[in-house]
Amino acid sequence: MKILVVLSRIPYPLDKGDKLRAFYQIKELAKNNDVYLFCLNNSTINPKAETILLSFVKKICIGQFNKFDSILGMTKSLFDSTPFQTGYFSHRKNIKKLNSFCEQVNPDVVYYQFVRTAKYSNINYPKVLDFQDALSTNMKRRASKSSFLLKCLFNIEAKRLQKYEAKMFDIFNKLTIIVETDKKEIKHPSQDEITVISNGVDDSYFNYKSNKNKEFDIIFSGGMSYAPNSVAAIFLATEIMPLVWEKLPDAKLVIAGANPTTSVQSLSSENIKVTGWVEDMKEYYAKSKIFVAPMQIGTGLQNKLLEAMAMNLPCISSPLANEALGATHNENILIASSPKEYADSIIKLLQNPSLADQIAQKGNNFVKENYRWETYGSQLESILKQVAGKE
Repeated sequence: MKILVVLSRIPYPLDKGDKLRAFYQIKELAKNNDVYLFCLNNSTINPKAETILLSFVKKICIGQFNKFDSILGMTKSLFDSTPFQTGYFSHRKNIKKLNSFCEQVNPDVVYYQFVRTAKYSNINYPKVLDFQDALSTNMKRRASKSSFLLKCLFNIEAKRLQKYEAKMFDIFNKLTIIVETDKKEIKHPSQDEITVISNGVDDSYFNYKSNKNKEFDIIFSGGMSYAPNSVAAIFLATEIMPLVWEKLPDAKLVIAGANPTTSVQSLSSENIKVTGWVEDMKEYYAKSKIFVAPMQIGTGLQNKLLEAMAMNLPCISSPLANEALGATHNENILIASSPKEYADSIIKLLQNPSLADQIAQKGNNFVKENYRWETYGSQLESILKQVAGKE
């Protein structure tokens, strides 16, 4: 089967959740199918990207765009009431480029990621859209933690996204999403027809040989230019850690992830390390004792939690993040809401290594049993075959 995948970003390096999902889904699909890739791009391309992707993809077509293209696209969104992010990624020249690429490939099915690529769907092929997350809900939550001006902009975008998400049922043959909780946020009478296809963890996390020398007591990771991660990092460093230091003054925190905002960079101190881009996040997981993800906003499944659990780290997170994960409090994860609850949980794990090991092992087993790319890759392949009429 020929599968054409349409993405808003080149899925390498794996510094964002959508890139990670696309990379491993494509890799799994390529085991039994010919996969072709169309990616939008407005930044410097990683020199390794095309070589790595072409090791399992047949051909890549890149639609370049610049700031002028994005401004023009968002201006059009003002008048057609589509989400601004859709306008940002939608350009006439690249729509034409995709149409031409489709004619060359003649795919059996086209698989799109995010509603922001929906304007590229005016092609006469069976097509599937991966919502990934309920972006309208994501925008509402970001509005709740923003200044007045940004709050207004995020709320406008949330309303536009909610209407646009509903339109996807008329455009695509099938819709997918990462977690059940986000599925329930897509407001449409046919909501139940969306298929949940979760994320997984690469085997290299399970097989990594951890260093016994722990340099850090606590780690939080993720793309630090993404608002839900930067909000969580600031909350951890400024509200949780001071309570931890009252009992454990030497406790060390590492905030690991690409493109930290100025606010995140400013957290750096004697007891807090802010790394910036990390070539292999597994190295930092291996140097740390506990993973803490105090997510306050955002949607979807936190890949960082899956990775940390796969690396045998005991994890502490918020009810919001665990709603998607589905782990069990006090069994394979610890759940906290207030700064005091987080601090108490951190101190308890640091002072009780046997409890930390117990939570870590059960967390590892939980991820191993429930979150594998092979499982969800097969599920996605089955859906694409069905839509393409190949099953």
